[in-house]
Amino acid sequence: MVRFSLVIFHLFYGFILALYILYISDKSKKKLIKSWSKKLIKLFKVKLEINQNIHRILSEKNYLIVSNHISWLDIFLINSVYPVPFLSKADVAKWPLIGKLTKSADTIYINRDKNKSLSIASNLIEKHLKKMNSVYFFPESVATDGSKLLPFKSNFFQTAINANVDVLPIVIKYTKQNNLSTAPSYAGDISLMQSMMSLIRLKNIKAKLSILPKIPSNVNRKMLAEKTHKKIYEALK
Repeated sequence: MVRFSLVIFHLFYGFILALYILYISDKSKKKLIKSWSKKLIKLFKVKLEINQNIHRILSEKNYLIVSNHISWLDIFLINSVYPVPFLSKADVAKWPLIGKLTKSADTIYINRDKNKSLSIASNLIEKHLKKMNSVYFFPESVATDGSKLLPFKSNFFQTAINANVDVLPIVIKYTKQNNLSTAPSYAGDISLMQSMMSLIRLKNIKAKLSILPKIPSNVNRKMLAEKTHKKIYEALK
């Protein structure tokens, strides 16, 4: 209960922070998002391991970042090192406390059932990429428990081609004592609160981000999606 209370307090703090960062510089905003994300991961006692210096990689060049999707916590892993705008389903904007924070962090929301929403999101992603900002999205479009990789939707790979940027594949794995852990997952009917409680009960989970070699966007979007899927699938195996 103590840890749960600390998490809720931190989420309330994030809600207040979301109002504040609307009025500060982009550099200061990223610094606060990084600090808040790092604290959130620490509260859940999740140990983050990254195989490369992602801060250096993203500081030197912008990418369309692509990864498998397991948890609502996924984006905060990378934000705890180097905050980037990311693509999210529209429902996240309505989440208590977290929704407000993601909205103020340049999140691009999408309703995949509406073609107009797809077009708007694509334009926003491309705009960020052309401004030398990396953008992170999950081409599976839904979360899994981490044991499999769903087919990739190719729509948003076109933004990398149009902006002439490379794709940076990342593999996310959550483990407990070197075994796959589904505690962080919010796949299927698992709610945000259920996922949070699972993380609190099953502490000391390891989150591993594996940065894979970049993929040039010199092919059509379907081939680019297939190449990226293959690289992430092989790394997951």
